[in-house]
Amino acid sequence: MSGRHPRGPRGGGRGDGRGAPSGGPPPPKLGDDEHTPGPKIFSPSGEANTPDAAVEAKEDRVVEENKGLSLSALSLADFQLPLRPGHGRKGTPVHLRTNYFQMTIDTGKKLFKYTLTMTAKHKEAKKDPKTGNVKAPPVPPERSRKRRQALALLFQHPAFRGIGHGVATDYGSIIITSKELPLDKDRTKEYVVVYREVEDREPASNPIIYTFKLSYGGLVPTTELLRYLASNPTDPSDFMGKDDAIQALNIIVARAPNVNSAVFQSGKNKFFHYPTNTTTYVDLGGGLIAVRGYYSSVRMSTLRVLLNVNTQTSPFYPAIRVDNLIWRHGTADWPAAESFVHLLRVKTKYMKHSDGSEAVNVKTILGFSQQWDDVLDNSGKVMTDDKGKAVKHRNFTVKPRNAREVSFACREFGNKTFTVEEYFREKYNIILQAPGAWLLNCGTRETPVWIPPELCEVMPGQAFRGKLSDDQTSQMHKVAARGPGENARRIANGAHRVIGFRGNNPSLAAFGVGVDSKMTVIKGRILPAPSVTYKNTSIVPTGASWNLLGKKFAKPAQASKWSFLRLGRARSTSTHIDAFKQALQQYGLGSEGPLNPRGFEAPLSDNNDDADYASIGKVFDIMSKAGVEMVLVILPKSSAATYALVKYLADVKFGIHTVCVLAQNLEKGAQYWANVALKFNLKRGGVNQLLTKQLDFLNEGNTMVVGIDVSHPAPKSMEGYPSIAAVVASIDSDYGQWPGSIRCQASRQEMVSTLEIMMQERLNLWIAKNKRGPDKILIYRDGVSEGQYKVVLEDELKQIREACSKVYGRRPQPRITIVVVGKRHHTRFYPTDARTADNKGNPLNGTVVDRGVTMEKGFDFFLQAHTALQGTAKPSHYVVILDEMKLGADELQTITHHLCYAYGKATKAVSVCPPAYYADILCERGRCYLARYANRRWPAGKVFDWNEAPWTRNVHGNLMESMFYI
Repeated sequence: MSGRHPRGPRGGGRGDGRGAPSGGPPPPKLGDDEHTPGPKIFSPSGEANTPDAAVEAKEDRVVEENKGLSLSALSLADFQLPLRPGHGRKGTPVHLRTNYFQMTIDTGKKLFKYTLTMTAKHKEAKKDPKTGNVKAPPVPPERSRKRRQALALLFQHPAFRGIGHGVATDYGSIIITSKELPLDKDRTKEYVVVYREVEDREPASNPIIYTFKLSYGGLVPTTELLRYLASNPTDPSDFMGKDDAIQALNIIVARAPNVNSAVFQSGKNKFFHYPTNTTTYVDLGGGLIAVRGYYSSVRMSTLRVLLNVNTQTSPFYPAIRVDNLIWRHGTADWPAAESFVHLLRVKTKYMKHSDGSEAVNVKTILGFSQQWDDVLDNSGKVMTDDKGKAVKHRNFTVKPRNAREVSFACREFGNKTFTVEEYFREKYNIILQAPGAWLLNCGTRETPVWIPPELCEVMPGQAFRGKLSDDQTSQMHKVAARGPGENARRIANGAHRVIGFRGNNPSLAAFGVGVDSKMTVIKGRILPAPSVTYKNTSIVPTGASWNLLGKKFAKPAQASKWSFLRLGRARSTSTHIDAFKQALQQYGLGSEGPLNPRGFEAPLSDNNDDADYASIGKVFDIMSKAGVEMVLVILPKSSAATYALVKYLADVKFGIHTVCVLAQNLEKGAQYWANVALKFNLKRGGVNQLLTKQLDFLNEGNTMVVGIDVSHPAPKSMEGYPSIAAVVASIDSDYGQWPGSIRCQASRQEMVSTLEIMMQERLNLWIAKNKRGPDKILIYRDGVSEGQYKVVLEDELKQIREACSKVYGRRPQPRITIVVVGKRHHTRFYPTDARTADNKGNPLNGTVVDRGVTMEKGFDFFLQAHTALQGTAKPSHYVVILDEMKLGADELQTITHHLCYAYGKATKAVSVCPPAYYADILCERGRCYLARYANRRWPAGKVFDWNEAPWTRNVHGNLMESMFYI
């Protein structure tokens, strides 16, 4: 049902405009997860626990040849990473299973690649009524639902049907076939497709016509790929087709799940079998479910091609009625509810075919019934655009209307005026059960199509792209945190049902590709933990953790000029403050009490950011004038908005250090206050623990270690919302203080655009502390994908050298080594022997792997420095992309491992090397500074405005040389 958008009376949902329905059907029981029973150690019967001797021998030969190979002898036609200097030898050897499966490729089988382009038109041309120009429909984006359906129709052409299972596509611009397609003389061919939706029997009355143009792209170079993986460093290394071959193999592997109507893809190479029972999904609350699936990716390694398979858990919308979905979402805030269902695909079943059978129609929700008002200029006249059309803006003060409040003149009933409720009763004999619910607009803003939510059902397989609530995130972690034994069993015994890489898979067989059913076994080593030094003692941690009992910080700062601030209804007693004073004294920070022993207070509103900004800002102004430099902020409850407001005011406006605590945690006792003291000491410039003479050349005091990261906006952020770049760096040979620089940059830009100035800031601080510049700079660069390594060296390295040149002048320039830190990979390791596993079945902390699944010719390693608290341990991946310091394998692996024990915020080894970890934390702090601006209720289509943003770079001068972000 469609009609002009009328300006109706003030309306709302069920319950006289109170927003979300106040009653309704309860959500169906989704059930709890059922864990796969079994031992902690995955040890399938009949499978060997030893690595492939041929691969190991080849790895050793490659390293031996590398030793005598100069860089000038390498062919640089292709981008070349530093060669592996050797394999590490330190540590206790272990054998590990890993979630990689060896692939076989029939090199006698020819595989053909084609590139495709699409154009679109309507069968009967549509013209713009104003300009008279023909309006062509848009070409569907790559991997979109519509493009997938158009390609499915293309593959029904006889030219493709004759190939059977030997046709695969990335649903973008590439098709791989197992037989050559008939082409014209110019090696191209055009195919025409009349589009129809998968649910439709016939095309629409004026359907879209898609023309696909295929161009021959050559043979997939699988033979050359295998030859390259078996080659020696002295062989020509300019094989440019390896990435194309891996891309084609990924397309082939993904064919089976892509053509399975019960499997849905969410993100690159992630496949989910949409839930049919409680073993495959869990209710997350708030209208979402967690669905389990699998990730797959073809990878290169020495002498072989491997398929990496891992479990994956993602949030999805349940396939239920939209009124039930909104009810489950559980908010009376209609803009939040509207955002939750925006662009959700739904199906309706109230229409009939001519034979009386049920017709399924698929629609997309634009939003609720919206009111748009004219925009007036200063003289009160309606503003118009360049086409003479009135400019409108969304009226957020008027709630969405319901089926009784929206009316229109219906042409099929002689222009009689109907409400939406009356129309469905008259046209379809449907009596709405909830006429007071917010209406859905499943059309456009100009031509709305109003449908009651009770008549719409969510299409299955739609992933949620927004930000999860704290409770949902916590639940997601619980669902995803499967133990290593269960995780390995699910991969080995369940992934093939979704991805289809085992047995007589006709898709793989058609292309001459096979996948081994057994996980790959590789060699690893367990590095010993370093000694951690405090002021009065040294310890060698076991299990990668220790406690502070009886210890004083290695270099305690003075906790002077501090006080405490209670926000809202938060309460504290003198006993709490005395407990904190005792902790400060116990760990060596002094016994000075707070300025103003009664502390400070600031009221909080129920939900008014402007009022909170004013009240908290007023108290910070008072504290600043009173000389307070450090504040213990006591929050009444966990609130991201309040926390962000405190950090913005403290860090940016007033330059006061803050440590936030929840009022409910004040009773936790000595261990809790010890953790607070850790942060106090770091913010005041102290060093919590040292790794005395255990960091190899770093102990010489002439190396600055740097961490770099870029954080990108969350899905559904406002257009143009910036990415945030951060650089942290050590200031001396203690490696306990890591001040940082932070700046906004263009949205979703991965390369750091202001790296030169931020590196200058870090170098100048090092020189101020050491009276000289560092001779060497070791950089841990976080968040860079494999495809961006070259860009880092072409862009960021250039900026780093420019910064050094400006700071050092004509003095010798420092040698630079850049190590990329990867956290978003899918490599996991599983012990083959319980004696080399922890009590959860994970590898022991300190496990390092530089064989078996590492790069075929580069210098990389996996390191699990930590002990996982829950689930399957995830190692970090370190890839050397520049090595002017000529580091050895043991040297870099040991330094990286030991630095993980120098993370000052905790008494445990962390999973990611601290420079990269600190840079990540600093990026997240930048989000706090923009939170109040970003979370305002802006009109639809609001674009980030750099001129009105409250913050774009760095913090108050009082904090610039400190770890304010901890």
